Amino acid sequence: MVKKKDIIVLGSLNMDLVVNTSKFPNLGETIVCDKFYTAPGGKGGNQAVAAARLASQEYKVKFIGRVGKDIFGEEILKNLKRENIDTSFVKITNNISTGIASIFIMPDGENSVNAVYGANYEIDKSQINDFEKNSDNAGVLLLQQEIPDTIIRLILKTAYKKQIPVILDPAPYNEKLVKFYKNINIITPNEIEASSISNTEVKDIPSAKKAARYIRNLGCNNVIITLGSKGIWVEAENISEHVKSYEVKSKSSVAAGDAFNGALAYGVVKNKNLQDSIELAIATSSISVTREGAQNSMPTIEEVVKFVNSYDK
Repeated sequence: MVKKKDIIVLGSLNMDLVVNTSKFPNLGETIVCDKFYTAPGGKGGNQAVAAARLASQEYKVKFIGRVGKDIFGEEILKNLKRENIDTSFVKITNNISTGIASIFIMPDGENSVNAVYGANYEIDKSQINDFEKNSDNAGVLLLQQEIPDTIIRLILKTAYKKQIPVILDPAPYNEKLVKFYKNINIITPNEIEASSISNTEVKDIPSAKKAARYIRNLGCNNVIITLGSKGIWVEAENISEHVKSYEVKSKSSVAAGDAFNGALAYGVVKNKNLQDSIELAIATSSISVTREGAQNSMPTIEEVVKFVNSYDK
């Protein structure tokens, strides 16, 4: 049997407008901040870069998405190509701008985000059809929810038909997609999304366990709730456990979840078992929070191996 080697990412491409701030402003308040920079982002773009840096030349990462015909879109596409990501399925929209995300980062690394998705909501059926015709080597499909739910539902049909494993990062939460969780192989909500899906406030390990079991009963066999510095809770066949994270000094958690999901996809396409894929994803995420930026924070596979070998979790 020929080993399938493509990691497919369908998702958002944004330009991040990042401000480092000492506090979040109140209504009507102006705060003088420390630093501002722009960087390519979007959950889809971030996760693709995370996977590509781990995959190196071993596996190909292909992206399905949209940008506007503007300077942000140009820079995003250039960056994807620099990361050796195939952009054959990315289209450019003439009359709608590239998505942007305004990100405020606190001194402890925590963040808040306001996003305008722009061209991301112009992803259309033709792009999914193009992918389906060229999907024979797809080893895993990685999804998020910053794009139209109609497009997600459409590509889930393709994945089912082609027997492609699917990982869903259900962010931001979309109630319309809950009934399709039965078509997902692995789902990775954080505390906020898990709370919304399960109607259970996830604030600690016991509540994460309760929420994970609820979500698994919706039809997805492998549920991983990410809990930030507290690690993860995993609920799967023959697995029900808390996995700790590494103790590191955080600079920015803005791409922690994206690093985790990109690494998880790499683990799947490499045919690692779920527990080994999770360990890889936790290490990748732990490195990312020690660095500033989103895509810039993603480590290579060599950096992850060195980190794990030098760290007694």
